[in-house]
Amino acid sequence: MPTAAERLAGAATPARLALALGAVAAAFLLNAYANLPVEQALRTGDCQLLDCLRPQRPEARHAGYSAAEFREFLAAIGPLRRQALWALVADLPLIAAITTALLTAAGLATRGLPLSDRNSRILILLPLAFAATDLAEDILLAAAYSALADPAGVLPWISALKFGLLVASALLSIVLGLARAVQN
Repeated sequence: MPTAAERLAGAATPARLALALGAVAAAFLLNAYANLPVEQALRTGDCQLLDCLRPQRPEARHAGYSAAEFREFLAAIGPLRRQALWALVADLPLIAAITTALLTAAGLATRGLPLSDRNSRILILLPLAFAATDLAEDILLAAAYSALADPAGVLPWISALKFGLLVASALLSIVLGLARAVQN
């Protein structure tokens, strides 16, 4: 019996992928808006156009960060920790939208390709692992923002794993989509 994720991937169409990508864009903007007070507190000067969308929060940076940088971030946002905590709620639709887009892309890219059951499961598990890692990161961030724990030692690793799973899933779908295009 297929799981919900397998059914979602199996029902993939270009229109559903476009809808999922639109949801990612909308959820990203919602997330950016929710984190705006924290981002503004971290900016040292005025930003120009798209530069304003470049995140200053450590967990949102693709290039990584250290435990010391995360602790400096916590000290810098000080009284905005409660706002940052509530902004984590806006991360949930973004996680769902990205996961849906990754599953839809995987299903679309592999339609008609002769894949083993194991490889098909890996294509489904990568987006789900991304979602689980992003949720784990949010739980650790919530603990840090509410001063319940100091997860600064592990957070950089969780963030790196999150971005790695995201990139691996997207690249695998792109490569398989290209293989499918060449095959047809």
